[in-house]
Amino acid sequence: MSGPYDSAACPAFRGFGRAPELPKGVRRGVTNVEARGLWELPIDLDWVATVLEGDPMRSQGAFLDLTTGEVIHSSMIDFVAADREGSATMLAEPDRWLFLPSLGSRAVRQDMADFAAMITYLPLRKRVTEAIEGLGAFHRFRDLIHSEGLVEEWHAFSDDRRIARAREFLADLGVQVAAY
Repeated sequence: MSGPYDSAACPAFRGFGRAPELPKGVRRGVTNVEARGLWELPIDLDWVATVLEGDPMRSQGAFLDLTTGEVIHSSMIDFVAADREGSATMLAEPDRWLFLPSLGSRAVRQDMADFAAMITYLPLRKRVTEAIEGLGAFHRFRDLIHSEGLVEEWHAFSDDRRIARAREFLADLGVQVAAY
């Protein structure tokens, strides 16, 4: 396949630079015509969100199987050794796979800030806002929401945002997601 979404085009992912080198033919998007055929493709959006939030220095991302909706972390695939079943499949059918990069925690940090802004009790809002500044923000934030009894509210808020981001990311690449 050639077109704006083939591996040769290699678009940057939302300002995070280029993705790592992939086997020839593995795509980073699908066309609108192909997306119509994927309408009923069940995808675990929580797993996609986890991959997207991964540290790009520690994780290369994952691959979405465009025939099954399965997400396979890149660490599970050995591109060099074609004797393994997964590697042989990826190399034999590169159009079947869509690369999902690890983009980092920037969006999660914004979620924490947005959650803090929703807190109506001003002294608590101030403490949460201060907790999410600088190094160790995730640890301090987690400790504070546990001590203040906000865990359920945070998880509901955070889960909704993570799933929405994963769905939007896939939609930007032309992938329609059905219920999982």
